[in-house]
Amino acid sequence: MRRTSKRLIVFIFIPLLLTGCWDQRLLKEQKLIMLIGYDINPNGEVIANTSYPIGKRALENNISSASSRSTILTTSGRTALDTLLHADLNISERIDTSKVQVIFFGEKMAKKGIYQELDNIYRNPKGALSAKAVIIEGEAAAAIRLKQEEADINGQYYAEFLKSGEATGFFTDYNVQSVCPLLLKHTKDPLLPLLNVHYEKHRARSVGMALFDNEKMTGKLNIPESKMFLLLNGTKKQKVSFLVKINQQEKEIQKDFVVVEVINTRQKTKLTVKNDVASANLSVKLQYRITEYPKNHLTKPLLLNQLNKEIKNTLTKTAESTIAKLQEANCDGFGIEEKIRADHHQLWEKKYKNAALKEIPIKADLQFELINTGIIN
Repeated sequence: MRRTSKRLIVFIFIPLLLTGCWDQRLLKEQKLIMLIGYDINPNGEVIANTSYPIGKRALENNISSASSRSTILTTSGRTALDTLLHADLNISERIDTSKVQVIFFGEKMAKKGIYQELDNIYRNPKGALSAKAVIIEGEAAAAIRLKQEEADINGQYYAEFLKSGEATGFFTDYNVQSVCPLLLKHTKDPLLPLLNVHYEKHRARSVGMALFDNEKMTGKLNIPESKMFLLLNGTKKQKVSFLVKINQQEKEIQKDFVVVEVINTRQKTKLTVKNDVASANLSVKLQYRITEYPKNHLTKPLLLNQLNKEIKNTLTKTAESTIAKLQEANCDGFGIEEKIRADHHQLWEKKYKNAALKEIPIKADLQFELINTGIIN
Protein backbone atom coordinates (compact mmCIF):
# COMPACT_ATOMS: atom_id res chain seq x y z
CA MET A 1 0.00 0.00 0.00
CA ARG A 2 2.83 2.40 0.88
CA ARG A 3 4.61 1.56 -2.38
CA THR A 4 1.46 2.32 -4.33
CA SER A 5 1.03 5.64 -2.51
CA LYS A 6 4.62 6.65 -3.24
CA ARG A 7 4.19 5.89 -6.92
CA LEU A 8 0.99 7.90 -7.01
CA ILE A 9 2.69 10.90 -5.40
CA VAL A 10 5.58 10.69 -7.88
CA PHE A 11 3.23 10.56 -10.85
CA ILE A 12 1.34 13.56 -9.53
CA PHE A 13 4.44 15.74 -9.09
CA ILE A 14 6.35 14.75 -12.28
CA PRO A 15 4.07 16.81 -14.60
CA LEU A 16 4.84 19.89 -12.50
CA LEU A 17 8.51 19.55 -13.44
CA LEU A 18 7.85 19.28 -17.18
CA THR A 19 8.20 22.37 -19.35
CA GLY A 20 5.30 23.61 -21.39
CA CYS A 21 5.20 24.80 -24.99
CA TRP A 22 7.31 27.90 -24.47
CA ASP A 23 8.17 28.59 -28.13
CA GLN A 24 4.72 28.62 -29.65
CA ARG A 25 3.66 31.06 -32.37
CA LEU A 26 -0.07 31.19 -32.83
CA LEU A 27 -1.19 31.55 -36.44
CA LYS A 28 -3.98 33.94 -35.45
CA GLU A 29 -1.35 36.34 -34.09
CA GLN A 30 0.90 36.30 -37.19
CA LYS A 31 0.81 37.71 -40.72
CA LEU A 32 2.57 35.10 -42.83
CA ILE A 33 4.48 36.93 -45.54
CA MET A 34 4.69 34.89 -48.76
CA LEU A 35 6.48 37.35 -51.06
CA ILE A 36 8.89 40.23 -50.49
CA GLY A 37 10.01 42.68 -53.18
CA TYR A 38 12.90 45.09 -52.60
CA ASP A 39 13.50 48.28 -54.56
CA ILE A 40 15.54 51.41 -53.88
CA ASN A 41 14.29 54.99 -54.14
CA PRO A 42 16.29 58.06 -55.30
CA ASN A 43 17.19 58.86 -51.67
CA GLY A 44 18.82 55.47 -51.20
CA GLU A 45 16.07 54.13 -48.94
CA VAL A 46 14.87 50.55 -49.25
CA ILE A 47 11.29 50.08 -50.45
CA ALA A 48 9.69 46.77 -49.44
CA ASN A 49 6.48 45.41 -50.91
CA THR A 50 5.16 42.42 -48.97
CA SER A 51 2.33 40.10 -49.99
CA TYR A 52 0.40 37.97 -47.51
CA PRO A 53 -2.86 35.96 -47.61
CA ILE A 54 -6.04 37.38 -46.15
CA GLY A 55 -8.98 35.46 -44.71
CA LYS A 56 -12.57 35.22 -45.90
CA ARG A 57 -13.69 37.97 -43.53
CA ALA A 58 -11.28 40.44 -45.11
CA LEU A 59 -12.50 39.45 -48.55
CA GLU A 60 -16.12 39.97 -47.54
CA ASN A 61 -15.21 43.45 -46.28
CA ASN A 62 -13.78 44.31 -49.75
CA ILE A 63 -10.21 44.95 -48.64
CA SER A 64 -8.12 45.79 -51.73
CA SER A 65 -5.88 42.94 -52.84
CA ALA A 66 -3.28 42.21 -55.48
CA SER A 67 -4.95 38.92 -56.33
CA SER A 68 -8.14 37.25 -55.22
CA ARG A 69 -6.83 36.18 -51.82
CA SER A 70 -3.73 38.19 -50.98
CA THR A 71 -3.00 41.79 -50.14
CA ILE A 72 0.04 44.07 -50.30
CA LEU A 73 1.77 46.32 -47.80
CA THR A 74 4.39 48.87 -48.90
CA THR A 75 6.89 50.35 -46.44
CA SER A 76 10.26 52.08 -46.60
CA GLY A 77 13.28 52.20 -44.32
CA ARG A 78 17.01 52.55 -44.04
CA THR A 79 17.58 48.77 -44.22
CA ALA A 80 15.58 45.70 -45.24
CA LEU A 81 14.78 44.78 -41.66
CA ASP A 82 13.84 48.39 -40.90
CA THR A 83 11.16 48.23 -43.61
CA LEU A 84 9.68 45.12 -41.97
CA LEU A 85 9.72 46.81 -38.55
CA HIS A 86 7.75 49.66 -40.12
CA ALA A 87 5.35 47.13 -41.61
CA ASP A 88 4.57 45.91 -38.10
CA LEU A 89 3.24 49.39 -37.34
CA ASN A 90 0.61 49.11 -40.08
CA ILE A 91 -1.10 45.80 -39.35
CA SER A 92 -2.93 44.25 -36.44
CA GLU A 93 -0.82 41.07 -36.21
CA ARG A 94 2.95 40.57 -36.16
CA ILE A 95 4.97 40.18 -39.35
CA ASP A 96 6.29 36.64 -39.81
CA THR A 97 8.76 36.07 -42.67
CA SER A 98 9.55 32.42 -41.86
CA LYS A 99 7.29 31.19 -44.70
CA VAL A 100 8.50 33.53 -47.46
CA GLN A 101 8.59 31.65 -50.77
CA VAL A 102 10.24 34.18 -53.09
CA ILE A 103 12.33 37.32 -52.54
CA PHE A 104 12.34 39.72 -55.51
CA PHE A 105 14.95 42.36 -56.25
CA GLY A 106 14.42 45.23 -58.66
CA GLU A 107 17.16 45.70 -61.25
CA LYS A 108 18.51 48.88 -59.62
CA MET A 109 18.63 47.19 -56.22
CA ALA A 110 20.40 44.15 -57.72
CA LYS A 111 23.07 46.35 -59.32
CA LYS A 112 23.68 47.99 -55.93
CA GLY A 113 24.05 44.62 -54.18
CA ILE A 114 21.65 42.09 -52.65
CA TYR A 115 23.45 40.66 -49.62
CA GLN A 116 22.37 43.44 -47.24
CA GLU A 117 18.72 42.60 -47.93
CA LEU A 118 19.31 38.86 -47.44
CA ASP A 119 21.40 39.30 -44.29
CA ASN A 120 18.52 39.51 -41.79
CA ILE A 121 16.96 36.31 -43.19
CA TYR A 122 20.26 34.40 -43.29
CA ARG A 123 21.09 35.37 -39.68
CA ASN A 124 17.63 34.57 -38.33
CA PRO A 125 17.30 30.98 -36.99
CA LYS A 126 13.67 31.11 -38.14
CA GLY A 127 14.51 32.76 -41.45
CA ALA A 128 13.10 31.47 -44.74
CA LEU A 129 16.31 29.86 -45.98
CA SER A 130 14.44 27.95 -48.68
CA ALA A 131 13.07 31.16 -50.25
CA LYS A 132 14.11 31.71 -53.88
CA ALA A 133 16.01 34.87 -54.84
CA VAL A 134 14.79 36.38 -58.14
CA ILE A 135 15.67 39.49 -60.16
CA ILE A 136 12.96 41.55 -61.88
CA GLU A 137 13.59 43.73 -64.92
CA GLY A 138 12.38 47.13 -63.73
CA GLU A 139 10.95 47.23 -60.21
CA ALA A 140 10.23 44.33 -57.89
CA ALA A 141 6.94 45.98 -56.94
CA ALA A 142 5.60 45.03 -60.38
CA ALA A 143 5.99 41.33 -59.58
CA ILE A 144 4.34 41.68 -56.17
CA ARG A 145 1.38 43.62 -57.59
CA LEU A 146 0.78 41.27 -60.53
CA LYS A 147 -2.88 40.21 -60.75
CA GLN A 148 -2.24 36.72 -62.09
CA GLU A 149 -5.10 34.33 -62.77
CA GLU A 150 -3.49 30.91 -62.29
CA ALA A 151 -3.39 30.57 -58.49
CA ASP A 152 -5.31 31.81 -55.44
CA ILE A 153 -2.31 33.72 -54.09
CA ASN A 154 0.76 35.17 -55.78
CA GLY A 155 3.16 33.25 -53.55
CA GLN A 156 1.84 29.94 -54.85
CA TYR A 157 1.95 31.20 -58.46
CA TYR A 158 5.61 32.23 -58.33
CA ALA A 159 6.69 29.10 -56.43
CA GLU A 160 5.22 26.90 -59.20
CA PHE A 161 6.54 29.25 -61.90
CA LEU A 162 10.13 28.97 -60.67
CA LYS A 163 9.85 25.22 -60.08
CA SER A 164 8.79 24.80 -63.70
CA GLY A 165 11.63 27.02 -64.95
CA GLU A 166 14.21 24.99 -63.05
CA ALA A 167 12.81 21.73 -64.44
CA THR A 168 12.77 23.09 -68.00
CA GLY A 169 16.38 24.25 -67.78
CA PHE A 170 15.84 28.03 -67.70
CA PHE A 171 17.21 28.71 -64.21
CA THR A 172 19.69 27.61 -61.61
CA ASP A 173 18.27 26.22 -58.36
CA TYR A 174 19.47 28.82 -55.84
CA ASN A 175 17.75 29.78 -52.58
CA VAL A 176 18.82 31.98 -49.66
CA GLN A 177 20.70 29.14 -47.98
CA SER A 178 22.75 28.29 -51.07
CA VAL A 179 23.32 31.79 -52.47
CA CYS A 180 24.48 33.61 -49.31
CA PRO A 181 27.67 31.51 -48.82
CA LEU A 182 28.66 32.34 -52.43
CA LEU A 183 28.18 36.05 -51.75
CA LEU A 184 30.42 35.76 -48.68
CA LYS A 185 33.20 33.54 -50.10
CA HIS A 186 33.80 35.51 -53.33
CA THR A 187 35.25 32.49 -55.19
CA LYS A 188 32.14 31.48 -57.15
CA ASP A 189 29.36 33.74 -58.36
CA PRO A 190 25.63 32.97 -58.54
CA LEU A 191 23.32 33.29 -61.53
CA LEU A 192 19.75 34.07 -60.50
CA PRO A 193 16.43 33.86 -62.39
CA LEU A 194 15.57 36.99 -64.37
CA LEU A 195 11.88 37.77 -64.99
CA ASN A 196 9.78 40.58 -66.35
CA VAL A 197 6.10 41.29 -65.78
CA HIS A 198 3.34 41.62 -68.40
CA TYR A 199 0.47 43.49 -66.75
CA GLU A 200 -1.84 43.23 -69.77
CA LYS A 201 -1.36 39.45 -69.94
CA HIS A 202 -1.58 39.00 -66.15
CA ARG A 203 1.55 36.88 -65.99
CA ALA A 204 5.31 36.92 -65.47
CA ARG A 205 7.76 35.87 -68.17
CA SER A 206 11.20 34.25 -68.01
CA VAL A 207 13.85 36.24 -69.87
CA GLY A 208 17.02 34.44 -68.74
CA MET A 209 19.41 34.72 -65.82
CA ALA A 210 21.09 37.65 -64.08
CA LEU A 211 24.90 37.53 -63.78
CA PHE A 212 26.60 38.55 -60.54
CA ASP A 213 30.08 39.69 -59.61
CA ASN A 214 30.09 38.89 -55.90
CA GLU A 215 26.81 40.47 -54.70
CA LYS A 216 26.22 42.94 -57.56
CA MET A 217 24.35 42.25 -60.77
CA THR A 218 26.65 42.96 -63.73
CA GLY A 219 25.02 41.35 -66.77
CA LYS A 220 22.33 39.12 -68.28
CA LEU A 221 21.96 35.88 -70.22
CA ASN A 222 19.04 35.28 -72.56
CA ILE A 223 17.08 31.99 -72.53
CA PRO A 224 19.27 30.00 -75.01
CA GLU A 225 22.42 31.19 -73.21
CA SER A 226 20.92 30.27 -69.83
CA LYS A 227 20.23 26.75 -71.09
CA MET A 228 23.75 26.53 -72.49
CA PHE A 229 25.26 27.67 -69.18
CA LEU A 230 23.49 24.83 -67.37
CA LEU A 231 24.89 22.35 -69.92
CA LEU A 232 28.43 23.75 -69.67
CA ASN A 233 28.20 23.75 -65.88
CA GLY A 234 26.94 20.16 -65.71
CA THR A 235 23.72 21.08 -63.89
CA LYS A 236 21.16 19.98 -66.51
CA LYS A 237 18.44 18.00 -64.75
CA GLN A 238 15.92 17.23 -67.48
CA LYS A 239 15.66 17.40 -71.25
CA VAL A 240 16.54 20.78 -72.73
CA SER A 241 15.39 21.99 -76.16
CA PHE A 242 17.03 24.45 -78.58
CA LEU A 243 15.69 26.13 -81.71
CA VAL A 244 18.52 26.07 -84.28
CA LYS A 245 18.63 28.04 -87.53
CA ILE A 246 20.17 26.04 -90.36
CA ASN A 247 21.94 27.57 -93.34
CA GLN A 248 19.36 26.68 -95.95
CA GLN A 249 17.49 29.52 -97.61
CA GLU A 250 13.95 28.20 -98.05
CA LYS A 251 10.91 30.03 -99.36
CA GLU A 252 9.00 29.04 -96.22
CA ILE A 253 10.77 30.43 -93.17
CA GLN A 254 9.66 27.47 -91.00
CA LYS A 255 11.88 25.17 -93.05
CA ASP A 256 14.99 27.14 -92.03
CA PHE A 257 14.78 25.86 -88.46
CA VAL A 258 15.14 22.63 -86.56
CA VAL A 259 14.29 21.90 -82.91
CA VAL A 260 16.63 19.58 -81.04
CA GLU A 261 16.21 18.11 -77.58
CA VAL A 262 19.27 17.26 -75.49
CA ILE A 263 18.60 13.93 -73.79
CA ASN A 264 21.88 12.98 -72.10
CA THR A 265 25.02 14.95 -71.27
CA ARG A 266 28.44 14.19 -69.85
CA GLN A 267 30.30 17.28 -68.67
CA LYS A 268 33.92 17.64 -67.57
CA THR A 269 35.88 20.75 -66.60
CA LYS A 270 39.63 20.44 -67.17
CA LEU A 271 41.91 23.03 -65.57
CA THR A 272 45.37 23.39 -67.13
CA VAL A 273 48.29 25.37 -65.71
CA LYS A 274 51.33 26.03 -67.89
CA ASN A 275 54.05 28.59 -67.11
CA ASP A 276 51.88 29.92 -64.25
CA VAL A 277 49.02 30.59 -66.66
CA ALA A 278 45.72 28.85 -65.94
CA SER A 279 43.17 27.96 -68.60
CA ALA A 280 39.92 26.02 -68.50
CA ASN A 281 38.33 23.65 -70.99
CA LEU A 282 34.63 22.90 -70.63
CA SER A 283 34.00 19.61 -72.40
CA VAL A 284 30.42 18.43 -72.92
CA LYS A 285 29.25 15.32 -74.76
CA LEU A 286 25.63 15.67 -75.80
CA GLN A 287 23.20 13.07 -77.07
CA TYR A 288 20.23 14.67 -78.76
CA ARG A 289 17.23 13.94 -80.91
CA ILE A 290 15.40 15.98 -83.52
CA THR A 291 11.88 16.80 -82.36
CA GLU A 292 10.89 19.09 -85.25
CA TYR A 293 12.21 19.44 -88.80
CA PRO A 294 9.49 20.76 -91.15
CA LYS A 295 11.57 20.05 -94.26
CA ASN A 296 11.56 16.29 -93.43
CA HIS A 297 13.78 13.82 -95.38
CA LEU A 298 15.96 12.75 -92.44
CA THR A 299 16.67 9.27 -93.83
CA LYS A 300 19.72 10.20 -95.91
CA PRO A 301 23.08 9.83 -94.07
CA LEU A 302 24.64 12.70 -96.02
CA LEU A 303 21.84 15.07 -94.99
CA LEU A 304 22.07 13.92 -91.35
CA ASN A 305 25.82 14.57 -91.25
CA GLN A 306 25.36 18.03 -92.75
CA LEU A 307 22.54 18.81 -90.31
CA ASN A 308 24.60 17.59 -87.33
CA LYS A 309 27.47 19.84 -88.42
CA GLU A 310 25.21 22.91 -88.65
CA ILE A 311 23.65 22.18 -85.25
CA LYS A 312 27.12 21.84 -83.72
CA ASN A 313 28.33 25.11 -85.26
CA THR A 314 25.25 27.04 -84.09
CA LEU A 315 25.25 25.72 -80.52
CA THR A 316 29.03 26.14 -80.24
CA LYS A 317 28.56 29.82 -81.09
CA THR A 318 25.90 29.99 -78.36
CA ALA A 319 28.38 28.47 -75.90
CA GLU A 320 31.07 30.97 -76.90
CA SER A 321 28.71 33.95 -76.50
CA THR A 322 27.64 32.59 -73.09
CA ILE A 323 31.26 32.39 -71.91
CA ALA A 324 32.02 35.85 -73.34
CA LYS A 325 29.11 37.40 -71.41
CA LEU A 326 30.23 35.73 -68.18
CA GLN A 327 33.75 37.05 -68.66
CA GLU A 328 32.53 40.54 -69.54
CA ALA A 329 30.36 40.59 -66.39
CA ASN A 330 33.21 39.03 -64.34
CA CYS A 331 30.77 36.35 -63.23
CA ASP A 332 32.58 33.15 -62.29
CA GLY A 333 29.53 30.93 -62.41
CA PHE A 334 31.67 27.91 -63.30
CA GLY A 335 33.70 28.24 -60.09
CA ILE A 336 37.03 28.29 -61.95
CA GLU A 337 38.75 30.43 -59.33
CA GLU A 338 37.56 27.94 -56.71
CA LYS A 339 39.20 25.10 -58.68
CA ILE A 340 42.47 27.05 -58.97
CA ARG A 341 42.39 27.71 -55.24
CA ALA A 342 41.89 24.02 -54.47
CA ASP A 343 44.37 22.53 -56.96
CA HIS A 344 47.01 25.29 -57.25
CA HIS A 345 46.75 27.24 -54.01
CA GLN A 346 50.11 29.03 -54.23
CA LEU A 347 49.40 30.20 -57.77
CA TRP A 348 45.96 31.37 -56.65
CA GLU A 349 47.47 33.39 -53.78
CA LYS A 350 50.08 34.86 -56.10
CA LYS A 351 48.06 35.64 -59.24
CA TYR A 352 44.43 34.60 -59.34
CA LYS A 353 42.98 35.67 -56.00
CA ASN A 354 40.03 37.96 -56.88
CA ALA A 355 41.34 38.12 -60.47
CA ALA A 356 39.05 39.13 -63.33
CA LEU A 357 37.51 36.15 -65.10
CA LYS A 358 38.55 37.49 -68.52
CA GLU A 359 42.17 36.89 -67.49
CA ILE A 360 41.49 33.13 -67.56
CA PRO A 361 41.07 31.66 -71.08
CA ILE A 362 37.93 29.47 -71.19
CA LYS A 363 37.17 27.20 -74.13
CA ALA A 364 34.02 25.19 -74.82
CA ASP A 365 34.36 21.80 -76.50
CA LEU A 366 30.97 20.40 -77.53
CA GLN A 367 30.58 16.94 -79.02
CA PHE A 368 27.22 15.97 -80.52
CA GLU A 369 25.66 12.58 -81.16
CA LEU A 370 22.32 12.27 -82.94
CA ILE A 371 20.49 9.26 -81.55
CA ASN A 372 16.90 9.77 -82.71
CA THR A 373 15.20 11.53 -85.63
CA GLY A 374 11.62 10.64 -84.75
CA ILE A 375 9.28 8.02 -86.20
CA ILE A 376 8.63 9.69 -89.59
CA ASN A 377 10.28 7.86 -92.52
